[in-house]
Amino acid sequence: MIVKGAPRGGPTQLAQYLLRVNKETDERADMLELQSAWAQPDSDKDHIASQLVETFRDWQMLTEGTKQGRDGLYHAQISPEGRYATGMTADQWKRTADILGEELGLKDQPRALVLHSGKDGRPHLHVVWARTDADAMKLVSDSYNYVAHERASHRMELEFGHDFVPGKHAKRDRKKQPEFPKAEFGHDERMLAERTGLSPAERKEQITALHAAADSGQAFKAALEDTGYLLAKGHRGYVLVDEAGSHYNLARQIEGVKTKDLRAFMAAVELDKLPTIEEAKALQEARETAPVKTTTGGDQGQQTSQFLPPEPAAQPPAAPAQDAELEALKKALAEREERELVKLLDYHALVLGQKEHELGLLNDGKISDLDAGFELERNALRDKHKQDRGGLKGVLDAIERRWNPALAAEKTKERRRAQRQLLKRQKKERADYVALIEQTKQQELENLKERHGQQLRDREANRQQEQERYIREHHEAKKMLADLEAERLKELERNDSLREGPPPPKLGKS
Repeated sequence: MIVKGAPRGGPTQLAQYLLRVNKETDERADMLELQSAWAQPDSDKDHIASQLVETFRDWQMLTEGTKQGRDGLYHAQISPEGRYATGMTADQWKRTADILGEELGLKDQPRALVLHSGKDGRPHLHVVWARTDADAMKLVSDSYNYVAHERASHRMELEFGHDFVPGKHAKRDRKKQPEFPKAEFGHDERMLAERTGLSPAERKEQITALHAAADSGQAFKAALEDTGYLLAKGHRGYVLVDEAGSHYNLARQIEGVKTKDLRAFMAAVELDKLPTIEEAKALQEARETAPVKTTTGGDQGQQTSQFLPPEPAAQPPAAPAQDAELEALKKALAEREERELVKLLDYHALVLGQKEHELGLLNDGKISDLDAGFELERNALRDKHKQDRGGLKGVLDAIERRWNPALAAEKTKERRRAQRQLLKRQKKERADYVALIEQTKQQELENLKERHGQQLRDREANRQQEQERYIREHHEAKKMLADLEAERLKELERNDSLREGPPPPKLGKS
């Protein structure tokens, strides 16, 4: 169970983020709970969004009456492992929010719960609390919130029976775990271990033992081949290819041996004479698919007994001869692809820069319009104050000021307070609006980058198909030439046999 969160402001942006998945992606968002006077049951999605915006704004506005005066929301995310999350009920999700609220000291604060289905099919819960204690008019402290997250996570794992997820704070025994606990190996290595039957640690231990038992590079090479590995030539040195077709840097598979020491030890095994990684993989595949042959014992026709000692392992076949024309074809295709790819990447960069510039101008215009509206609002307030001081009302106000200076000072103070509140509200709304349009801009840029990435992936797939077609046509052409050459040789042999036969009979009388 993973729990993370932090205090924040930006009520409008947060509300739109929590519910934007309804329209912008395939991800679904469901409102599980909204503890607010704005909440209306059985509302449609648009009304729910407006309710969430107004609720978060109210919660944020409460902070203006506190000494801290900022970050009036606490946004947290609760993410169980996928196999557990898909089966959790609404009550269980709410219970996770209860546990986290207790650990954070937000148990009695109003909250909103929004459940996301997850783009990868892994549901997760967003919880937003109001941080302002309305009775004491102060913010609930967020000190040591990471520790509280882990305490809550551990409680959830125990209550729901989920697997334990190590942590850095409350979920770590520093005496037993002086170092931060890490997984033994990642997903790719786990999948590789399933294919080969060896974990990374077991493979390293095996190869280290073979190296320790060998007295030379040639002996080490022979021991590796007897075990089922093949040595190959990599870009930076010796590479090991196993029976499953996976390859590893040899130096990293030997415990306590540096790369320069390994090169000295393997000096007798010339790197340039080893097959490439692809050739070694092809040899391993050929080994895997080669049929098992039985031998007969001369005239008696007896098969070799399975109880006799096995014959010494045969040396791997020599690497196939290079097809110079095919290599030249591959090189030409690669050079052409590189040139075209550089042009495409330059074009993508140009389009992205142009899009960013256009969105920047658009956002500047939106901010200018917003500022103009705010200016009109401030002018309207100033005009109202001027009207109050002019005409008959202004005369009465002047008389009142003369006879009651305290009341006049209070009215002046009230006008200034109204101006400060207006400026403060405008400043906050402007910051929220700028954050929102900047997020929209970044989202559009990310969408453009994703489209460019898809173009590159499609291009790579087409490139591979084109290369395969060229190679296939190359082999077909060589086979056709070989067939024509064989036919020509047969024709020459037939002509030679006719010349070497008996002379043709003479015509006419003898």
